[in-house]
Amino acid sequence: MTKTSKKISPATKPDTKVVHASVNPLEHEGMANIPVYHTSTIMKPNLDDYRQGRGKYDYGRKGTPTSQATEEAVASLYKMDDCVATPSGLSAICLAISSVLKSGDHALFPDSMYGSGRRFIDNVLPQMGISVGIYEPSITADELTAHFQDNTRLFYLESPGSLTFEMQDIPALTTCAHDHQCLVAIDNTWATAMYFDAVKHDMDIVIEAGTKYISGHSDVSMGFVISSGNTAHTIRQYAQNTGICVAPDEHYLAMRGMRTMALRLRQSEENGLALATWLEQQPEVIQMLHPALPSHPGHHHWQRDFSGSSGLFGFVIDPNIPIMAIDSMADNLDWFGIGASWGGHESLISQGRFKRTVSSIPDGTLLRIYAGLEDKDDLIADLQAGFQRMRGANT
Repeated sequence: MTKTSKKISPATKPDTKVVHASVNPLEHEGMANIPVYHTSTIMKPNLDDYRQGRGKYDYGRKGTPTSQATEEAVASLYKMDDCVATPSGLSAICLAISSVLKSGDHALFPDSMYGSGRRFIDNVLPQMGISVGIYEPSITADELTAHFQDNTRLFYLESPGSLTFEMQDIPALTTCAHDHQCLVAIDNTWATAMYFDAVKHDMDIVIEAGTKYISGHSDVSMGFVISSGNTAHTIRQYAQNTGICVAPDEHYLAMRGMRTMALRLRQSEENGLALATWLEQQPEVIQMLHPALPSHPGHHHWQRDFSGSSGLFGFVIDPNIPIMAIDSMADNLDWFGIGASWGGHESLISQGRFKRTVSSIPDGTLLRIYAGLEDKDDLIADLQAGFQRMRGANT
């Protein structure tokens, strides 16, 4: 018997899946990684095969062995039926929402939603005849009930919240939404499939920005929408009908990054916790926004629902510290770049800007840190020097 593929099952551990999912070397002349198929046209052996649509692939935009391998690998990680790759995390959000809603529908979103996604639901959904309700992320299931309407079709979660890192009561809110015959979607970019079991928590749709931890090297823009059953069919058809596709090189880089994802995620988590613990002890920091810290108000939700934490977190600096002093700290750090995105090998720092109706975040300057893969002692020493500069500039 010739061995043609790795045996991946729902019971296979995530650390093993990220290494072996969609690895079929003997189907590709023994190549360890899936080859990059650059193509638009796919030839058929005869006109009748073309006419009948025979064959596994029929046009590059609809899929190739390269794109299929990536999508199957991510679907396997989530133990769900299908995954559609999109050109960015934002496009994944837009696809997930648009594909399951129609004119006249109503959908509910948390006030802590990722900013670019928030602009989409505020500006584009109303143009499509879809009404939007915004709820406070810390809402209870009993409080949530009042937000549902007869035409509510989608309930959207993001836990922790973008920039502000509120933890939601996922099981209670999901049960409430399903009781109201709503699909439940979650943006799971922060935790990934490694640290949050979407099937166990009864998610219908999962969104993940592959730009972040899956690709892992700050050189890919990609998104994924993962689902099962009829919902998966609906999303796949919508993506094909709207021409959504991703270049083969991006697929290849995402698959290559995925192989080391478990190791990178653990290092990022360890560094993030070390930095957050150090920052929490600084007198200028008036609130830490890291769900894995016991001081976080949603820590109990994180402990119950998640098996690990991301290296992304926030903190608030005393409003009495002038912005020029904060700039002197951040602008001269050696190991932290200043920029958007995260999930790569390098650490980052940025200032949070967010639109909120109601905010649990105190007045002050909200900074966000992504802990990369550097030595945590070097990162802490860098922040120590930065805080000394900030204190000197504030005298």
